[in-house]
Amino acid sequence: MIDLTVDEAKLERAVKKARERNVVIPTFRQMKDPERHTPQKIKDRLKNVGLWDVDSANLFRITWKNEPVKTGGLYGGVNFLELPRAITGVDARIVALVGKWFPTGAHKVGASFGCLVPRLVTGQFDPSSHRAVWPSTGNYCRGGVAISRIMHCHGVAILPEGMSEERFRWLDAWVRDPAFRRVVTEASTRVITGGRRRRDLIPSPPPWTSPGSATWPSSRSWGRASRSWGGARSGCGASPSKCPLP
Repeated sequence: MIDLTVDEAKLERAVKKARERNVVIPTFRQMKDPERHTPQKIKDRLKNVGLWDVDSANLFRITWKNEPVKTGGLYGGVNFLELPRAITGVDARIVALVGKWFPTGAHKVGASFGCLVPRLVTGQFDPSSHRAVWPSTGNYCRGGVAISRIMHCHGVAILPEGMSEERFRWLDAWVRDPAFRRVVTEASTRVITGGRRRRDLIPSPPPWTSPGSATWPSSRSWGRASRSWGGARSGCGASPSKCPLP
């Protein structure tokens, strides 16, 4: 279960920062039926916003019902494709959902939104002092980087060293502070994702304390060496880490 305990002081700071940055968080009802429930002023904004723009209006495109265009799209039917029987060789209809029309083209912005937002709206994540950590082999990390930057949260992305160079180039293009790019050993990665506190294994700057996440498995581990990214207004995070900001 997700802990929805409210920290009023941190929530006040989160709300203040959201107002300063003009960040409006969509409700689950709006995400489920965006055509019907999205406010008209948001729809008007989206007409001038591309899928790759760092614009909080793109939070309202975290849905499977986006218009399939790169810029200015609103909503429509479910984004899917049906595989022809000539390819599948079976009589059963096989339908695949298409994540291409989510912001940044990565449907994992939805998964990362679902991890970060409950903590923001309860005050458990304070964007002025916390970092959000997104460990992943690809799209979840990518979605986390995008959603954190769009929401002006500070974060760190962790990706195994052996992943494709395209993924690393993508992260480099989305983070802002190269000082937070570094190699993280397997032991350090396990500490972050497993929710354990072992300062002797943590790379500088300490201390990291990552309390784990009810919406992200804490038992995963990655390869011998992983790369880590973080930026003042970009980042990643299944769980808040109380690491001092630069």
